[in-house]
Formats: sequence, C-alpha cells, structure tokens
Amino acid sequence: MSRRAGPPRTVAPPPRGAHRPGGPVHGRTGPPRTPSAHQRPRGLIGRAELGLMRPGAVLLNTARGGIVDEHALADALRDPAHPLAAAAVDTFEHEHAAFASPLLGLPNALLTPHVAGMTRTAMATAALRCADHIAGLLAGRPEGVPVVTA
Repeated sequence: MSRRAGPPRTVAPPPRGAHRPGGPVHGRTGPPRTPSAHQRPRGLIGRAELGLMRPGAVLLNTARGGIVDEHALADALRDPAHPLAAAAVDTFEHEHAAFASPLLGLPNALLTPHVAGMTRTAMATAALRCADHIAGLLAGRPEGVPVVTA
C-alpha cells in the first residue's frame, strides 16, 4: 500500500486582533499557525504579548526559532508577578554548538534540542513519505513531490 503526501498545506495569517484579549495569545486552540521558512518572522511574541497571557499560562514553542523573544520570555519567567507560569521551547533563535539561550537554567523552562517532532509515528510517516516520493520520481510521476530547482 502506498501513502502519497498530499499537496503542501498553506497556512492562513493570524486573524486580525490576534494580540487582543480573547485572541490566539489568550487561549489558542486548533492547529498552530506556523510561518513558512522563507518568512522568518522575529519577535512575533514579545513582552506585550506575553503580558496578555492568562495567569498560570504555559507557552509552548515548537515552531521556529526567533518567533518568541527569548529575552522577554526569560524575564517573564523570572518575574513571580508575571502571569506566565512556565514555558517549553524546542526551537531557538540561535541553534549551534555554543548554545547560549537566556532560558537556560530557569526552573520553569523546559528546553529540548529541536526534537519535538521526533516521535516514532512521525519518523515512520516521514520514512514512508520519503520512499513514496523517491518511487514517484523514479516512475516519472513528480506531481505532489516537493522538488527544489535552481
């Protein structure tokens, strides 16, 4: 049985008023809105947005490094009066051997080395998609296969 990957999903921009009380920052449910790799937004979630979170909120960032201002997040996590209780971060502004995030060492910050998507199911699905893409290309059926041309 062959599993073909569907067409790439396009992600809608955040709705207007996303940073007002009641918007996604306050109680986001549903699939994440992850910007594409070429958009590379920086500081989308900063001090002001963190301050709008509900008391006891936990911020999860598995999207792209730089979307959350790490310095603002670290300051919020250090401040006992801030509504943000904790954070789990899997992507960082700078990911390299000399890792130096301001979140490092904070007791209410869970940091992982960009492996949030590395579950057994995700890896098996990726392997099947890869095999299907290769088989499609070898059979002359490139439709639906992401191919970089330069």
